[in-house]
Amino acid sequence: MRAIDRSTTAKLRASAEQIGGNSIYPDIDEKRYESGSYFPDFPENSDRPTTENPVAAELKFEAAPKPAEDAAAIAERFQRLAEEDPNAKLFGFDDAVAYAMVHSDEYLSAEENYLLAAIRLLLEEHRWAPLPSNTTSLGFSTDGGGSRFNNALSIVNDLGISQRLPFGGEVSAAFVVRATEQLDEYLLTQDTQSAEIALSAAIPLLRGFGDVAREDLIQARRNLIYAARAFEQFRRDFYQELANDYLTLVQQLQGIANGERQVERSAQVEARTRALVESGRTEPFQADLATQNTLFALDRLVSQRESYRLSVDRFKARLGMPVEEPLKIDPVQFQLPVPKVQPDEALGLAFRYRLDLQTERDIVDDFARKVDVARNGLLGDLDLILANSLPTNPLEPQSGLEFAPKYDEFSARLVYSMPLDRTTEELRLRQAQVLLEQARRGYLRSRDNAAVSVRQAARGIERSLFSLSVQQKNVKAAMNRQAAIDAAPDRATARDRTEALDQLRRAQDSLDAARKDLQLAIIRYLNTTGQLRIAADGTLVPLPGMAFGEVTGDALIDRNP
Repeated sequence: MRAIDRSTTAKLRASAEQIGGNSIYPDIDEKRYESGSYFPDFPENSDRPTTENPVAAELKFEAAPKPAEDAAAIAERFQRLAEEDPNAKLFGFDDAVAYAMVHSDEYLSAEENYLLAAIRLLLEEHRWAPLPSNTTSLGFSTDGGGSRFNNALSIVNDLGISQRLPFGGEVSAAFVVRATEQLDEYLLTQDTQSAEIALSAAIPLLRGFGDVAREDLIQARRNLIYAARAFEQFRRDFYQELANDYLTLVQQLQGIANGERQVERSAQVEARTRALVESGRTEPFQADLATQNTLFALDRLVSQRESYRLSVDRFKARLGMPVEEPLKIDPVQFQLPVPKVQPDEALGLAFRYRLDLQTERDIVDDFARKVDVARNGLLGDLDLILANSLPTNPLEPQSGLEFAPKYDEFSARLVYSMPLDRTTEELRLRQAQVLLEQARRGYLRSRDNAAVSVRQAARGIERSLFSLSVQQKNVKAAMNRQAAIDAAPDRATARDRTEALDQLRRAQDSLDAARKDLQLAIIRYLNTTGQLRIAADGTLVPLPGMAFGEVTGDALIDRNP
């Protein structure tokens, strides 16, 4: 198995090098796979797997007592639940990608799909290698009546090797030894032994002759290149999807910080309004309105915290991390520079560099070859059969290995089979022709879809830039409104204050979302145009001219009210 793994790794390495771009190939971990048993002993119920599915009467449901807590107490309890474990593992984005490349089910399955393509190629190549064989048979025979004097023991050993020919057909050689031993000497019966060297060849001259004979081998080699491209494309898509998941978590953390700030300021507004009511300077309903806004803010904050916890659990599951393992997200926001987008140039890059489009294009060639193979199948069968046998001296009962060239036998013949019925082959030809047309249309459709995706990605950057600019102005306007209220608090009602707080929180949330969307739009544009490059450790490889950085930690999570 170690030799098999070395051969498979060599195929993976060669295919990764062939597609270029510092592409990655998986390492084979033999400890990951079941070893199997030569003589397995299956359990008695192996054909009847057990199922645990009790009836409703055997189950139990216990209703929770009605809570006696008020909204503030419930919010405090939820906050305690949301507090992070002090022993939680701190994960940045690069840490998450590196962990996923080792533990994620998605990533491991993608690696194994690539690995299986290499194994299928090795299987096909083995069929084209010299194949040795050795068969030993032991027999017992009796001649009439079952008398012990007519019983004999025979042994035949056939050692051979066969080789498929690249233009069709097969040659083989065999060394055959036969021996017979009488179990009881009687009437001068004696033991016999002979040997023979046999050479043979079967070569097609019409159907099955030429490159069509190697079609399965050609397709297997091409499939490995397709698998290498698919794995590399998966790594890029996986990076983009993890970036989306991670930045969404960062955005949720920012939203929680904004919500906490709103709760604090709402509580301040509530306390001030109650003081104004107690002094008779405002109507009592203003205090109720301020209280109501605080409760709404508390409820929204609790929902945000729970949504974040759920998102973290889902993220851990995608990384392949046990859900019960504590994890702390390190707030990281990318600082990818905005690329200069020229639509025509972007389309050219996508048509040239996208690996999936290259595979779609090459699949058209595969179907074109299948049409030729099907056309070849309409021919008649004309085979050249060659055989040569070099025995030992047949006149000697026990001739050992003394071969007798004068008894050599050689034969050659042509066998022609007229194609009287080729209905099945004609249907396969038509099927191949239809599939070729579908493949051509599929490739053109994939190009069109790629063009749409590139244009959408380019517009996504422009839209995100516009949204970022708008939200920055929106936050500035909300902060100015809040500052005006703080400068003259007596002229603002509780409604004015609560609306200002709501507008500021929404503006801050929208700004955080716009920042995230812009970075994701840049990554999506690079991936859509075939320019995204991911290193072996899962980090993004900056392109020439790209200054790549990150903003981390508390710079993103501002909890100052």
